Amino acid sequence: MRILQLSDTHLRGDHSLSFKVVDTRRCLDEAVAHLKSLAPQPDAIVITGDLADSGDMRAYHILHDELSQLGVPVYAVPGNHDRRDRLREVMPGWCPAGQDIAPYLCYTVEEKDVRLVMMDSMSPGSHSGHCHAPTADWLERELAKRPETPTLFFMHHPPFITGMGAMDEPFEHAERLADIVARNPQLRLCFGHMHRPIVTQWQGRVAMTAPAVSMQIDLDLSPAGGDTFRMETPGYLLHHFADGVWNSHICQIPTQATFAGPYPFAGSVNPT
Repeated sequence: MRILQLSDTHLRGDHSLSFKVVDTRRCLDEAVAHLKSLAPQPDAIVITGDLADSGDMRAYHILHDELSQLGVPVYAVPGNHDRRDRLREVMPGWCPAGQDIAPYLCYTVEEKDVRLVMMDSMSPGSHSGHCHAPTADWLERELAKRPETPTLFFMHHPPFITGMGAMDEPFEHAERLADIVARNPQLRLCFGHMHRPIVTQWQGRVAMTAPAVSMQIDLDLSPAGGDTFRMETPGYLLHHFADGVWNSHICQIPTQATFAGPYPFAGSVNPT
């Protein structure tokens, strides 16, 4: 089983530049061209949030059309730059959440030997992560259904401290999520939001963030760090399950990366 994790495409549907610098449509085209060349193809693709730059409807249609060419199942969770209603409208098959957990986009993809559990961590208008009481209750119920099954847990916002001060905002009700994770050793935790790969251990579980398909956050481990980006090589994570073990590979997308920057995150909003 091969699960390919993309994150943070920040696509614009108006052909303008994200954060006044990044041609995210070109970034997407380069990523899709690379994914088409993969042999074998992944069994599924998971996008961990910030699909669109500001919840733009046109961007969701473009992204859906581009990735649908691959003929691979695609799943997504929302990030702080997304809009739940538009995700559900344009790509319901990518976000097959039940009405019982509405408006949150939480759901589980069941496979024979593994599970993919998707949790919604966004709150409209907020940049930071949230563990809402209904989603936490849902997560506990879901994990109890097949507690012995190796499980990838996907969410946009990482709940752990990264050392990049500007990005280490308080995660609302992180203690509730920490308690659930600590009681479920079957989990491997997979996030986006940080725009670069980070691997750590949180509550006794392997936890990681994916590089972005678009820009990469400048690695600045200072109290103000994490508020600028560079045009580094984009990438993704490939989670491979074999013989009862997950291996997570950090992969690059071949581009003519300039490494230009740092640039500020300017000219974009978290939709309300």
